Amino acid sequence: MMTTLQIVLAIVGVFLIALIVIYNLLQERRFRKEAEKMFSHKREDVMLGESVRTESSNRRPETHIQLTDNAIAAPEVQHAVEGVEAPLPSMDTLRRPDSGLNLSSLEPIESTPEAVKQRPSAPAPRSMESAVVQPKAVTQPVEAQPRQAVQKPAPAPTKTRPPLMPKPGPAPDVGTADVAEVQSTSESALDAATEFIARLKFVAPVMANFGPLMLALRRIGKPVRAFGRRADGVWEALSSHPRSAFDQVEFGLQLADRSGAVSQDQINGFTRALYEFAAEEGGAVSCPDKQEALEHARDLDLFCMDVDVLIGLNVVSADSRPFTSEAMHGLAMDAQLALEPDGSFHARDSFGHTLFTLANQGEDPFPRDGRGLTTHGITLLFDVPRVADGLAVFDRMTRLGFDLAARLEGRLVDDNGRVVSEESLNRDRSRLMAFYQRMESRGIPAGGQRALRLFI
Repeated sequence: MMTTLQIVLAIVGVFLIALIVIYNLLQERRFRKEAEKMFSHKREDVMLGESVRTESSNRRPETHIQLTDNAIAAPEVQHAVEGVEAPLPSMDTLRRPDSGLNLSSLEPIESTPEAVKQRPSAPAPRSMESAVVQPKAVTQPVEAQPRQAVQKPAPAPTKTRPPLMPKPGPAPDVGTADVAEVQSTSESALDAATEFIARLKFVAPVMANFGPLMLALRRIGKPVRAFGRRADGVWEALSSHPRSAFDQVEFGLQLADRSGAVSQDQINGFTRALYEFAAEEGGAVSCPDKQEALEHARDLDLFCMDVDVLIGLNVVSADSRPFTSEAMHGLAMDAQLALEPDGSFHARDSFGHTLFTLANQGEDPFPRDGRGLTTHGITLLFDVPRVADGLAVFDRMTRLGFDLAARLEGRLVDDNGRVVSEESLNRDRSRLMAFYQRMESRGIPAGGQRALRLFI
Protein backbone atom coordinates (compact mmCIF):
# COMPACT_ATOMS: atom_id res chain seq x y z
CA MET A 1 0.00 0.00 0.00
CA MET A 2 1.26 3.48 -0.93
CA THR A 3 1.16 6.08 1.79
CA THR A 4 -0.33 9.50 1.25
CA LEU A 5 3.19 11.03 1.17
CA GLN A 6 4.28 8.66 -1.59
CA ILE A 7 1.20 9.46 -3.64
CA VAL A 8 1.79 13.21 -3.25
CA LEU A 9 5.46 12.84 -4.20
CA ALA A 10 4.52 10.78 -7.26
CA ILE A 11 2.01 13.42 -8.38
CA VAL A 12 4.55 16.20 -7.85
CA GLY A 13 7.17 14.24 -9.82
CA VAL A 14 4.81 13.66 -12.74
CA PHE A 15 3.87 17.36 -12.68
CA LEU A 16 7.54 18.45 -12.77
CA ILE A 17 8.33 16.10 -15.64
CA ALA A 18 5.35 17.46 -17.59
CA LEU A 19 6.58 21.03 -16.99
CA ILE A 20 10.06 20.14 -18.25
CA VAL A 21 8.67 18.46 -21.37
CA ILE A 22 6.42 21.45 -22.14
CA TYR A 23 9.29 23.88 -21.55
CA ASN A 24 11.56 21.92 -23.91
CA LEU A 25 8.86 21.84 -26.59
CA LEU A 26 8.39 25.60 -26.35
CA GLN A 27 12.14 26.19 -26.53
CA GLU A 28 12.49 23.90 -29.52
CA ARG A 29 9.65 25.69 -31.29
CA ARG A 30 11.20 29.10 -30.62
CA PHE A 31 14.65 28.04 -31.84
CA ARG A 32 13.12 26.45 -34.93
CA LYS A 33 11.38 29.73 -35.80
CA GLU A 34 14.61 31.67 -35.27
CA ALA A 35 16.54 29.22 -37.45
CA GLU A 36 13.91 29.42 -40.20
CA LYS A 37 14.09 33.21 -40.05
CA MET A 38 17.91 33.24 -40.19
CA PHE A 39 18.18 30.81 -43.08
CA SER A 40 15.12 31.88 -45.04
CA HIS A 41 17.22 33.95 -47.48
CA LYS A 42 17.87 32.18 -50.74
CA ARG A 43 21.33 31.10 -51.79
CA GLU A 44 22.82 30.00 -55.07
CA ASP A 45 22.63 26.21 -55.30
CA VAL A 46 25.39 25.31 -57.75
CA MET A 47 24.37 21.69 -58.15
CA LEU A 48 20.68 22.45 -58.83
CA GLY A 49 21.24 25.69 -60.73
CA GLU A 50 18.78 27.55 -58.47
CA SER A 51 19.08 31.28 -57.98
CA VAL A 52 19.44 31.94 -54.30
CA ARG A 53 20.91 34.73 -52.25
CA THR A 54 22.30 35.13 -48.75
CA GLU A 55 22.87 38.32 -46.84
CA SER A 56 25.98 37.30 -44.95
CA SER A 57 28.60 34.62 -44.68
CA ASN A 58 31.55 33.99 -42.40
CA ARG A 59 33.95 33.47 -45.27
CA ARG A 60 34.66 35.20 -48.51
CA PRO A 61 33.69 33.06 -51.52
CA GLU A 62 35.78 32.80 -54.64
CA THR A 63 34.95 32.67 -58.31
CA HIS A 64 34.87 29.30 -59.94
CA ILE A 65 35.91 29.65 -63.58
CA GLN A 66 35.54 26.54 -65.65
CA LEU A 67 37.06 25.97 -69.06
CA THR A 68 34.16 25.16 -71.34
CA ASP A 69 32.97 26.24 -74.74
CA ASN A 70 29.60 27.33 -73.40
CA ALA A 71 28.61 30.95 -72.98
CA ILE A 72 28.97 32.56 -69.57
CA ALA A 73 26.05 31.34 -67.50
CA ALA A 74 26.15 34.00 -64.79
CA PRO A 75 24.84 37.51 -65.52
CA GLU A 76 27.48 39.80 -66.93
CA VAL A 77 28.55 43.18 -65.64
CA GLN A 78 30.71 45.73 -67.38
CA HIS A 79 33.89 46.35 -65.45
CA ALA A 80 35.81 49.56 -66.01
CA VAL A 81 39.11 48.06 -67.14
CA GLU A 82 41.09 50.04 -69.63
CA GLY A 83 41.76 48.16 -72.83
CA VAL A 84 39.27 45.35 -72.10
CA GLU A 85 36.13 45.42 -74.21
CA ALA A 86 34.49 42.14 -73.24
CA PRO A 87 32.44 42.32 -70.01
CA LEU A 88 33.62 40.25 -67.07
CA PRO A 89 31.23 37.85 -65.36
CA SER A 90 29.22 39.08 -62.38
CA MET A 91 30.33 37.77 -59.00
CA ASP A 92 26.94 37.01 -57.48
CA THR A 93 28.53 34.54 -55.12
CA LEU A 94 32.06 34.17 -53.98
CA ARG A 95 34.15 31.52 -52.27
CA ARG A 96 36.48 28.87 -53.33
CA PRO A 97 35.03 25.42 -53.92
CA ASP A 98 37.15 22.36 -53.64
CA SER A 99 36.75 21.49 -57.29
CA GLY A 100 37.94 23.02 -60.57
CA LEU A 101 37.47 26.47 -62.00
CA ASN A 102 35.85 27.57 -65.19
CA LEU A 103 36.80 30.85 -66.79
CA SER A 104 33.86 30.95 -69.13
CA SER A 105 30.98 30.04 -66.82
CA LEU A 106 31.25 31.53 -63.35
CA GLU A 107 29.38 29.39 -60.89
CA PRO A 108 29.40 30.62 -57.28
CA ILE A 109 30.47 28.01 -54.82
CA GLU A 110 31.05 28.32 -51.11
CA SER A 111 33.63 26.46 -49.12
CA THR A 112 34.17 25.77 -45.47
CA PRO A 113 36.53 28.00 -43.48
CA GLU A 114 38.99 25.13 -43.28
CA ALA A 115 39.20 24.99 -47.05
CA VAL A 116 40.50 28.51 -47.15
CA LYS A 117 43.10 28.24 -44.46
CA GLN A 118 44.49 24.93 -45.61
CA ARG A 119 43.93 23.34 -48.94
CA PRO A 120 43.32 19.58 -48.84
CA SER A 121 46.27 17.45 -49.75
CA ALA A 122 44.32 16.00 -52.67
CA PRO A 123 41.95 18.70 -53.88
CA ALA A 124 39.28 18.00 -56.41
CA PRO A 125 40.08 19.29 -59.90
CA ARG A 126 39.54 22.91 -60.76
CA SER A 127 39.21 23.59 -64.42
CA MET A 128 39.66 26.83 -66.37
CA GLU A 129 37.32 25.82 -69.42
CA SER A 130 39.45 23.87 -66.86
CA ALA A 131 39.18 26.35 -64.03
CA VAL A 132 38.90 29.64 -62.03
CA VAL A 133 37.07 30.27 -58.70
CA GLN A 134 35.59 33.47 -57.36
CA PRO A 135 34.16 34.79 -54.05
CA LYS A 136 30.57 35.46 -52.11
CA ALA A 137 27.12 36.85 -52.70
CA VAL A 138 27.35 40.40 -53.87
CA THR A 139 24.28 42.24 -55.00
CA GLN A 140 26.21 44.93 -56.85
CA PRO A 141 29.27 44.77 -59.09
CA VAL A 142 32.44 45.96 -57.43
CA GLU A 143 34.08 48.85 -59.20
CA ALA A 144 37.81 49.07 -59.54
CA GLN A 145 37.80 52.80 -58.71
CA PRO A 146 37.76 53.78 -55.00
CA ARG A 147 34.72 55.42 -53.57
CA GLN A 148 34.77 59.14 -52.81
CA ALA A 149 35.20 60.06 -49.20
CA VAL A 150 32.09 61.20 -47.36
CA GLN A 151 32.11 64.90 -46.46
CA LYS A 152 32.01 65.40 -42.72
CA PRO A 153 31.82 68.61 -40.65
CA ALA A 154 35.12 70.14 -39.63
CA PRO A 155 36.29 69.27 -36.10
CA ALA A 156 35.93 71.72 -33.25
CA PRO A 157 38.89 74.10 -33.05
CA THR A 158 39.76 72.91 -29.54
CA LYS A 159 40.32 69.28 -30.60
CA THR A 160 42.79 67.63 -32.93
CA ARG A 161 41.35 64.87 -35.11
CA PRO A 162 43.58 61.97 -36.19
CA PRO A 163 44.21 61.74 -39.93
CA LEU A 164 41.51 59.84 -41.83
CA MET A 165 42.36 56.56 -43.46
CA PRO A 166 42.89 57.10 -47.20
CA LYS A 167 40.75 55.19 -49.66
CA PRO A 168 42.52 52.50 -51.68
CA GLY A 169 43.75 53.69 -55.03
CA PRO A 170 46.39 52.92 -57.60
CA ALA A 171 49.15 53.71 -55.13
CA PRO A 172 52.24 51.64 -55.83
CA ASP A 173 52.50 48.37 -54.00
CA VAL A 174 55.55 47.58 -51.91
CA GLY A 175 57.50 44.77 -53.55
CA THR A 176 59.18 41.95 -51.70
CA ALA A 177 62.63 43.46 -52.05
CA ASP A 178 61.53 46.95 -50.93
CA VAL A 179 60.28 46.23 -47.41
CA ALA A 180 63.62 46.58 -45.66
CA GLU A 181 64.30 49.88 -47.43
CA VAL A 182 60.90 51.27 -46.40
CA GLN A 183 61.61 50.45 -42.77
CA SER A 184 64.65 52.71 -42.81
CA THR A 185 62.76 55.79 -44.05
CA SER A 186 60.74 58.38 -42.14
CA GLU A 187 57.61 56.18 -42.31
CA SER A 188 57.01 52.62 -41.17
CA ALA A 189 56.24 49.76 -43.57
CA LEU A 190 52.54 49.72 -42.63
CA ASP A 191 50.06 50.26 -45.46
CA ALA A 192 47.10 52.62 -44.88
CA ALA A 193 45.37 51.22 -47.98
CA THR A 194 44.97 47.78 -46.38
CA GLU A 195 45.47 48.33 -42.62
CA PHE A 196 43.85 50.27 -39.76
CA ILE A 197 46.89 52.06 -38.35
CA ALA A 198 47.07 53.23 -34.73
CA ARG A 199 50.03 55.26 -33.43
CA LEU A 200 51.41 55.01 -29.92
CA LYS A 201 53.69 57.93 -28.99
CA PHE A 202 55.92 58.40 -25.97
CA VAL A 203 57.42 61.64 -24.63
CA ALA A 204 60.86 60.02 -24.68
CA PRO A 205 62.10 56.72 -26.13
CA VAL A 206 61.15 53.80 -23.91
CA MET A 207 61.98 50.10 -23.89
CA ALA A 208 58.70 48.43 -22.93
CA ASN A 209 57.57 44.80 -22.76
CA PHE A 210 55.23 44.47 -25.77
CA GLY A 211 54.77 40.70 -25.36
CA PRO A 212 51.33 40.70 -23.62
CA LEU A 213 50.07 43.43 -25.94
CA MET A 214 51.09 41.60 -29.13
CA LEU A 215 49.53 38.39 -27.81
CA ALA A 216 46.24 40.20 -27.13
CA LEU A 217 46.25 41.83 -30.57
CA ARG A 218 46.84 38.52 -32.36
CA ARG A 219 43.81 37.04 -30.61
CA ILE A 220 41.55 39.55 -32.37
CA GLY A 221 41.33 37.31 -35.44
CA LYS A 222 42.96 39.52 -38.09
CA PRO A 223 46.64 39.82 -38.98
CA VAL A 224 48.48 42.53 -37.02
CA ARG A 225 51.83 44.13 -37.84
CA ALA A 226 53.81 46.59 -35.71
CA PHE A 227 56.91 48.74 -36.21
CA GLY A 228 58.83 50.88 -33.74
CA ARG A 229 60.85 54.03 -34.46
CA ARG A 230 64.23 54.21 -32.78
CA ALA A 231 65.95 57.37 -31.62
CA ASP A 232 67.93 57.52 -34.89
CA GLY A 233 64.67 57.57 -36.90
CA VAL A 234 64.98 54.02 -38.25
CA TRP A 235 61.86 51.82 -38.12
CA GLU A 236 62.16 48.15 -37.20
CA ALA A 237 59.66 45.34 -36.86
CA LEU A 238 58.37 45.12 -33.30
CA SER A 239 59.12 41.96 -31.36
CA SER A 240 57.70 40.85 -28.02
CA HIS A 241 60.91 41.85 -26.25
CA PRO A 242 62.64 44.56 -28.36
CA ARG A 243 66.28 45.44 -27.75
CA SER A 244 65.80 49.07 -28.79
CA ALA A 245 63.97 51.99 -27.22
CA PHE A 246 61.18 53.54 -29.31
CA ASP A 247 59.62 56.99 -29.19
CA GLN A 248 56.75 55.90 -31.49
CA VAL A 249 55.20 52.56 -32.37
CA GLU A 250 52.69 51.97 -35.17
CA PHE A 251 50.25 49.04 -35.13
CA GLY A 252 48.40 47.92 -38.26
CA LEU A 253 45.23 45.80 -38.12
CA GLN A 254 44.52 44.26 -41.53
CA LEU A 255 41.19 45.41 -42.94
CA ALA A 256 40.35 42.26 -44.93
CA ASP A 257 41.54 38.76 -45.73
CA ARG A 258 39.96 35.59 -47.10
CA SER A 259 37.79 35.28 -43.99
CA GLY A 260 36.13 38.64 -44.79
CA ALA A 261 36.29 42.29 -43.75
CA VAL A 262 37.31 43.43 -40.27
CA SER A 263 34.36 43.90 -37.91
CA GLN A 264 33.37 46.66 -35.49
CA ASP A 265 34.13 44.39 -32.53
CA GLN A 266 37.59 43.59 -33.87
CA ILE A 267 38.48 47.27 -34.31
CA ASN A 268 37.11 48.06 -30.84
CA GLY A 269 39.14 45.23 -29.30
CA PHE A 270 42.24 46.44 -31.15
CA THR A 271 41.96 50.05 -29.93
CA ARG A 272 40.93 49.03 -26.40
CA ALA A 273 44.07 46.91 -25.99
CA LEU A 274 46.24 49.82 -27.17
CA TYR A 275 44.58 52.34 -24.83
CA GLU A 276 45.05 50.02 -21.86
CA PHE A 277 48.70 49.50 -22.73
CA ALA A 278 49.25 53.25 -23.19
CA ALA A 279 47.68 53.93 -19.79
CA GLU A 280 50.15 51.54 -18.16
CA GLU A 281 53.25 52.73 -20.05
CA GLY A 282 52.51 56.47 -20.18
CA GLY A 283 51.96 56.83 -23.93
CA ALA A 284 49.29 58.48 -26.12
CA VAL A 285 47.30 56.64 -28.80
CA SER A 286 45.82 58.16 -31.97
CA CYS A 287 43.58 56.22 -34.37
CA PRO A 288 41.78 56.88 -37.69
CA ASP A 289 38.00 57.26 -37.81
CA LYS A 290 36.50 53.83 -37.11
CA GLN A 291 33.40 54.22 -39.26
CA GLU A 292 35.39 55.24 -42.30
CA ALA A 293 37.74 52.32 -41.65
CA LEU A 294 34.79 49.89 -41.61
CA GLU A 295 33.43 51.30 -44.90
CA HIS A 296 36.89 51.09 -46.39
CA ALA A 297 37.23 47.47 -45.20
CA ARG A 298 33.90 46.43 -46.74
CA ASP A 299 34.77 48.10 -50.04
CA LEU A 300 38.18 46.41 -50.08
CA ASP A 301 36.68 43.03 -49.21
CA LEU A 302 34.13 43.26 -52.04
CA PHE A 303 36.87 43.97 -54.52
CA CYS A 304 38.99 41.08 -53.23
CA MET A 305 36.03 38.70 -53.49
CA ASP A 306 35.63 39.69 -57.12
CA VAL A 307 39.20 38.79 -58.10
CA ASP A 308 39.85 35.85 -55.75
CA VAL A 309 40.41 33.16 -58.36
CA LEU A 310 41.87 29.65 -58.61
CA ILE A 311 42.78 27.95 -61.86
CA GLY A 312 42.96 24.19 -62.24
CA LEU A 313 43.75 21.62 -64.92
CA ASN A 314 43.17 17.87 -64.62
CA VAL A 315 45.08 15.03 -66.23
CA VAL A 316 43.11 11.77 -66.11
CA SER A 317 43.93 8.30 -67.36
CA ALA A 318 42.51 7.55 -70.80
CA ASP A 319 41.64 3.95 -69.93
CA SER A 320 41.58 1.71 -66.88
CA ARG A 321 45.36 1.91 -66.45
CA PRO A 322 46.22 4.17 -63.47
CA PHE A 323 49.19 6.52 -63.14
CA THR A 324 51.95 5.36 -60.81
CA SER A 325 53.64 7.56 -58.24
CA GLU A 326 57.02 6.50 -59.67
CA ALA A 327 56.10 7.96 -63.06
CA MET A 328 54.62 11.10 -61.50
CA HIS A 329 57.70 11.63 -59.33
CA GLY A 330 60.03 11.46 -62.30
CA LEU A 331 57.92 13.76 -64.48
CA ALA A 332 57.53 16.32 -61.66
CA MET A 333 61.28 16.37 -61.07
CA ASP A 334 61.87 16.90 -64.80
CA ALA A 335 59.51 19.89 -64.64
CA GLN A 336 61.49 21.32 -61.67
CA LEU A 337 58.71 20.74 -59.15
CA ALA A 338 59.57 19.72 -55.59
CA LEU A 339 57.57 17.40 -53.34
CA GLU A 340 56.48 19.33 -50.22
CA PRO A 341 55.36 18.07 -46.77
CA ASP A 342 51.70 18.51 -47.80
CA GLY A 343 52.13 15.60 -50.23
CA SER A 344 51.88 17.68 -53.42
CA PHE A 345 54.52 18.98 -55.84
CA HIS A 346 55.17 22.75 -55.85
CA ALA A 347 56.66 25.02 -58.49
CA ARG A 348 58.29 28.00 -56.75
CA ASP A 349 59.79 31.32 -57.83
CA SER A 350 63.17 32.75 -56.80
CA PHE A 351 61.67 34.12 -53.55
CA GLY A 352 60.29 30.71 -52.58
CA HIS A 353 56.64 31.63 -53.31
CA THR A 354 54.45 28.85 -54.71
CA LEU A 355 53.49 29.42 -58.35
CA PHE A 356 51.29 26.34 -58.80
CA THR A 357 50.94 22.84 -57.38
CA LEU A 358 50.48 19.32 -58.70
CA ALA A 359 48.37 17.12 -56.42
CA ASN A 360 46.79 13.69 -56.45
CA GLN A 361 43.03 13.72 -57.11
CA GLY A 362 42.62 10.94 -54.61
CA GLU A 363 42.85 11.28 -50.85
CA ASP A 364 46.39 9.92 -50.51
CA PRO A 365 49.32 12.36 -50.85
CA PHE A 366 52.26 11.50 -53.04
CA PRO A 367 54.76 9.41 -51.01
CA ARG A 368 58.14 10.93 -50.16
CA ASP A 369 60.05 8.04 -51.76
CA GLY A 370 57.86 8.18 -54.89
CA ARG A 371 56.73 4.56 -54.59
CA GLY A 372 53.61 2.54 -53.97
CA LEU A 373 50.82 4.94 -55.05
CA THR A 374 48.51 4.62 -58.04
CA THR A 375 45.92 7.16 -59.17
CA HIS A 376 43.55 7.77 -62.06
CA GLY A 377 43.93 11.56 -62.01
CA ILE A 378 46.10 14.49 -60.97
CA THR A 379 45.32 18.21 -60.62
CA LEU A 380 47.37 21.32 -61.39
CA LEU A 381 46.30 24.33 -59.28
CA PHE A 382 47.22 28.02 -59.56
CA ASP A 383 46.17 30.68 -56.95
CA VAL A 384 45.79 33.71 -59.25
CA PRO A 385 45.97 36.75 -56.90
CA ARG A 386 49.01 35.42 -55.02
CA VAL A 387 51.20 34.88 -58.08
CA ALA A 388 53.21 37.58 -59.82
CA ASP A 389 53.57 37.44 -63.62
CA GLY A 390 50.53 35.17 -63.64
CA LEU A 391 50.15 34.93 -67.42
CA ALA A 392 53.61 33.39 -67.73
CA VAL A 393 52.79 31.01 -64.86
CA PHE A 394 49.50 30.09 -66.52
CA ASP A 395 51.35 29.33 -69.77
CA ARG A 396 53.92 27.21 -67.94
CA MET A 397 51.23 25.26 -66.07
CA THR A 398 49.15 24.58 -69.18
CA ARG A 399 52.23 23.44 -71.13
CA LEU A 400 53.03 21.07 -68.29
CA GLY A 401 49.44 19.81 -68.35
CA PHE A 402 49.61 18.97 -72.06
CA ASP A 403 53.05 17.40 -71.59
CA LEU A 404 51.88 15.21 -68.69
CA ALA A 405 48.81 14.12 -70.64
CA ALA A 406 51.00 13.10 -73.59
CA ARG A 407 53.68 11.30 -71.56
CA LEU A 408 51.20 9.53 -69.27
CA GLU A 409 48.93 8.68 -72.21
CA GLY A 410 46.09 10.48 -70.45
CA ARG A 411 43.73 13.36 -71.24
CA LEU A 412 43.78 17.01 -70.19
CA VAL A 413 40.20 17.81 -69.13
CA ASP A 414 38.13 20.33 -67.21
CA ASP A 415 36.07 19.65 -64.11
CA ASN A 416 33.20 18.27 -66.21
CA GLY A 417 35.42 15.83 -68.09
CA ARG A 418 35.57 17.89 -71.31
CA VAL A 419 38.87 17.85 -73.16
CA VAL A 420 40.80 21.13 -72.90
CA SER A 421 42.05 22.63 -76.16
CA GLU A 422 44.52 25.37 -77.08
CA GLU A 423 41.61 27.49 -78.28
CA SER A 424 39.76 27.31 -74.97
CA LEU A 425 42.94 28.09 -73.04
CA ASN A 426 43.54 31.17 -75.19
CA ARG A 427 40.10 32.47 -74.29
CA ASP A 428 40.77 31.84 -70.63
CA ARG A 429 44.12 33.60 -70.89
CA SER A 430 42.44 36.76 -72.14
CA ARG A 431 40.01 36.64 -69.22
CA LEU A 432 42.90 36.29 -66.81
CA MET A 433 44.49 39.37 -68.34
CA ALA A 434 41.33 41.33 -67.49
CA PHE A 435 41.54 40.18 -63.86
CA TYR A 436 45.15 41.32 -63.63
CA GLN A 437 44.33 44.71 -65.14
CA ARG A 438 41.64 45.26 -62.52
CA MET A 439 44.05 44.38 -59.72
CA GLU A 440 46.71 46.71 -61.13
CA SER A 441 44.22 49.58 -61.43
CA ARG A 442 43.30 49.10 -57.75
CA GLY A 443 46.93 49.24 -56.67
CA ILE A 444 46.95 45.55 -55.62
CA PRO A 445 49.08 43.80 -58.25
CA ALA A 446 48.93 40.01 -58.15
CA GLY A 447 51.80 38.52 -56.17
CA GLY A 448 52.70 41.88 -54.56
CA GLN A 449 52.97 42.45 -50.84
CA ARG A 450 49.40 43.75 -50.59
CA ALA A 451 47.99 40.75 -52.43
CA LEU A 452 49.99 38.30 -50.32
CA ARG A 453 48.51 39.86 -47.17
CA LEU A 454 44.94 40.17 -48.43
CA PHE A 455 44.60 36.72 -50.01
CA ILE A 456 45.60 34.54 -47.09
